[in-house]
Amino acid sequence: MGAMPDAIIAPDLCEVVDAASGAIRLADQTALTQLTAVRVLPQRRWVFRAQWSGKAVFAKVFVGAQAAKYAARDAQGVGWLTQAGLATPALLWQGESADQRARVLIYAAIAPADNADVLYQSLPSAQGLALLKQLVQTLAAQHAAGLIQTDLHLKNFLLADGQVWSLDGDGIQQARLSKRRAYRQLAELLSKIQVLDQHAWVAPLLAAYDAARGWQATLVPATLLAWAKQMKAQEVERYVTRKIFRTCSDVTWQQTSQSAQAVSTTGGLHVTDLPALEVAMHVGQVLKPGNTCTVVHTHLQDQSVVIKRYNIKDWLHGLGRAWRPSRAAASWRNAHRLQYYGMLTPQPLLMYERRYCGMRGRAYFVSAYSPWPDAQAFFQQCHDQALRQHVVQQLVTLCYQWFLLKVSHGDMKASNLQVTDRGDIVVIDLDSMQQHRRTQMALRAHAKDIRRLLQNWQADTSLYNALVKSFSLIYQDHTPLKLAGISI
Repeated sequence: MGAMPDAIIAPDLCEVVDAASGAIRLADQTALTQLTAVRVLPQRRWVFRAQWSGKAVFAKVFVGAQAAKYAARDAQGVGWLTQAGLATPALLWQGESADQRARVLIYAAIAPADNADVLYQSLPSAQGLALLKQLVQTLAAQHAAGLIQTDLHLKNFLLADGQVWSLDGDGIQQARLSKRRAYRQLAELLSKIQVLDQHAWVAPLLAAYDAARGWQATLVPATLLAWAKQMKAQEVERYVTRKIFRTCSDVTWQQTSQSAQAVSTTGGLHVTDLPALEVAMHVGQVLKPGNTCTVVHTHLQDQSVVIKRYNIKDWLHGLGRAWRPSRAAASWRNAHRLQYYGMLTPQPLLMYERRYCGMRGRAYFVSAYSPWPDAQAFFQQCHDQALRQHVVQQLVTLCYQWFLLKVSHGDMKASNLQVTDRGDIVVIDLDSMQQHRRTQMALRAHAKDIRRLLQNWQADTSLYNALVKSFSLIYQDHTPLKLAGISI
């Protein structure tokens, strides 16, 4: 039944889904059964994997005052894709639920099929580029047919038997596309992939688009790349400054006169209170004592977690912190930032701030417990030369990604970098992390990060030299290395 227990009690669906059978009855006396929710836009749209008339289908259930409008728009977009000869799941049925409270569209399930976003994450580099070229060619075919996607994501495509299928008719519109607008759409697609892939693949993907449209090259790759990076930065900033500080599909937000808290909807925790947090800290293992912050490994709601409490030292310190976003909020924001970019950090579970008439006081950041050794302990304990070299490359590659994204950590102590058993890097202690707008500020902060990272192993000549060599090989632009004092 998948997510149906939650679906049944959801206020916008509780009158549509039959509580006894867990089915949605339709106006033609058929029913959607074996419902598994795969995407939810509260108060607007639910997408289910389901069974209908003996077929595996996907059903879009629209609720709310504008259900008819959104359902019609979705069906119209699919119609345009079909008319253009583009592969898209067939619309098998459209109409109302039996109680007339929802509009329903039923689409054929394409099986077996892979979501392009999931597939991209799992493929090695060469196959990933081939996949993106297929998506670019499909995008070019949409543009040639006078169609654009208003909400372009890799999730809007399926791969089945080597063919790309276009999804999400709701985001399809007819438009007259100038070359600039078409290229901006290509940049939007490019913005959805990892920054290292953006830099490596921008030229061949642009060439693939031009070839599919029969165009002579009129745009330089650097311009397309700049657009893509700007779009990604704006998308991430919207997410980490607004979305995760309100109730959405990822977060439950609760605010009272005494507190404000955000809780991850996928982390297994629920809304808590100050006494519960303090009790959990009291019985836990102190990892880091301090006047300004206390870090404890403990259990909260039967989960192994790390709680970082940001203390108020005295009234003057409290006055200075009262009107600024708390450091717990900064950690919450930056953990989601790293996850959005596909980088590893312990899952952010909860952020709690004490409030006094709108002023902020003591704050707490709760994350999943990460059992891995820090980078200092790893290199002391690991004698596998191949694994050691892999971790060196991973450390430097992570730094290079941050350089390209204008991100600085602010405290690159080895204790803030953990190493998994596969040699991947997990980043912790995120309250000083920033994503800079100005290039020069980002460059100076990045050079400072590099200096601090190398300082961890100044006494280990072999490891220090291995890091310096890796920096010189991985960084295409040596400007931050020179600024950090590395002789190339």
